[in-house]
Amino acid sequence: MKIRFLVAGLIVGLGGFGGLQATAATTSTVATPYREGQLAGLTNVKQVSSSKTVTLDLVLNTRNSAKLTQTAYAVNTAGNRQFKSYLTPKQFRQKFGQSTTTTKRLAKYFKAHKFKVTTFNDGLIMQIKGSASAVDKTFATKLKTARYHGTKIQYSKKTPKLPKNVAKPIKAVVGITNLVKLSSLADTASTTTDGPTSDGAPQNFLKQYNATGLTSGNNGSGQTIGIISFSKVNKSDITHFWSAEGVPASANRISVKSTGGMNIWGNVDPGNAETSLDVEQAGALAPKAKIRVYTASLSDVGWLNAFATAFGENKASTLSLSWGLSEGVLQSLNQYHVLTPLYGSIMNTLLAQGAVQGVSTFAASGDTGAYGEELAKNGDVDEGIYANFPANNPWVTATGGTTLPVEGTLADGAEVKITKERTWGGDALFDAYAQDRAFFQKNSDLMSMLQSGSGGGISTLYATPQYQKGVSGVNTYNARQYLNSDGLPQLNASLITGKASGRNYPDVVADADPLTGYDDYNSSDGWSTVGGTSVVAPQFAAMAAVINSDRSKRMGLWNPQLYALAQTSQSPFTKLDSDTNNGNLYYVGQPGKTYNQAAGLGTVDFDQLAKVFK
Repeated sequence: MKIRFLVAGLIVGLGGFGGLQATAATTSTVATPYREGQLAGLTNVKQVSSSKTVTLDLVLNTRNSAKLTQTAYAVNTAGNRQFKSYLTPKQFRQKFGQSTTTTKRLAKYFKAHKFKVTTFNDGLIMQIKGSASAVDKTFATKLKTARYHGTKIQYSKKTPKLPKNVAKPIKAVVGITNLVKLSSLADTASTTTDGPTSDGAPQNFLKQYNATGLTSGNNGSGQTIGIISFSKVNKSDITHFWSAEGVPASANRISVKSTGGMNIWGNVDPGNAETSLDVEQAGALAPKAKIRVYTASLSDVGWLNAFATAFGENKASTLSLSWGLSEGVLQSLNQYHVLTPLYGSIMNTLLAQGAVQGVSTFAASGDTGAYGEELAKNGDVDEGIYANFPANNPWVTATGGTTLPVEGTLADGAEVKITKERTWGGDALFDAYAQDRAFFQKNSDLMSMLQSGSGGGISTLYATPQYQKGVSGVNTYNARQYLNSDGLPQLNASLITGKASGRNYPDVVADADPLTGYDDYNSSDGWSTVGGTSVVAPQFAAMAAVINSDRSKRMGLWNPQLYALAQTSQSPFTKLDSDTNNGNLYYVGQPGKTYNQAAGLGTVDFDQLAKVFK
């Protein structure tokens, strides 16, 4: 299952100083909202109904932000005197969030303006919910909707404003303006089955990556795995899967926390398939762990609230996310004065909170290889070499994908033969494509497989983190242009070398190719074999829970130790570093180097990882 969404909700910066008693005449302009003059081709323009409920997030300024970064590294770096000195949410707020005095003053102000106010306990996020008329009056806006190149959007005719003294502790307001583009890459060439298969059993992950010794004594007992999802939860589907796979199938293992927000116009209902897949995989590998699903609306507000809730509760020692969006989309929206650059900064602060609290957060790296989408000003969508967010964030462990050895014959007689584990990429099928191009071009599933692969690359949003600096292969790359501008295979692509600077991802990889994938069940589609890096993220979250179940202290953010261990004789990694037959549609391996953007540090020997991870 590979679902990702592209969401851009306006995040607008605020400034100013003073007390809450200042008059509205002393106002602070809110930057870069959609305005009618910037949106060519608007049709069906309407004023938002005054009674319509609008949900916004107030993102508050982080206190001691430089110290937050230092702390996140310190508590997760072996040998540092603060190592494993994780903070509680209360301690996090005391050091980095706004005080209860400040949030109470803000809550009083917005309640007086007829908003319902919810304050998250990190002191960084406040949700306000009220009518459109309350928004217009409080922020001096005039909310409208329109069709914009086929998409329904909300925007403000007027530039939003707040009293300067109200704005003092506020970094951004999220949700006044929104634009959402949802795309599904679900079940790329998934195979329908009659029930569980021997090849697709989730326990095969344990055998493939040497975790059977580890799991024979540990099963996730006493741990909670968090799953962030923008789709529904169907417990009966999940327990049916567990029962069929021989896993304890109690629905009591699963709890659901709704995290607020509201659905944005234009969203489709994503159903429950992604959530079922994530919980099924995590619960099968850590059969005694509890699963806490944080459901959110498919919106910018929902995204922030999900992370703020998970870290604020601090129940989950490990967290998995199988959704993402392209850096190209973020860049486009900023370029067209739709989205402030604060978006990446806000998410960075939230994810750093998880790191200082010792939460191991895993994010799927994406299923379109090195490619991501960008939005053109005329509403078109183009593709380019873009990183995937938030897998590109330094405070998450980005999980990419591989293909296991497999051989067989397609319906037309074309042979597929992969002799060893490699990075998941459509080029693995190029030999079969060369045997019968017409057959592939007539089959949309096969063409989709040629255009799919493990996400990986170099971020332009986040700088190279400390733990990657000095690691051979980081910020240098080998690549092959496996697809032409029409998305068709380029056979015998020549080697390209280059340098760049930024957060390199993924960090780790495991089997994600639908050809060699895993069992999945949901009542809408029945049994199938699926792949995608969204399978790998919950698998790694489960393994963190398994290892944590034998420890008094959480593993925390994996990355600082992973990159240090990869450079020692105790390395738990098998490198996939070949520059041939090892690509993610663009990046390939760097022979002899520790890291490459196709497969990260490589596959993990979990028994060894548990032994050497401090």
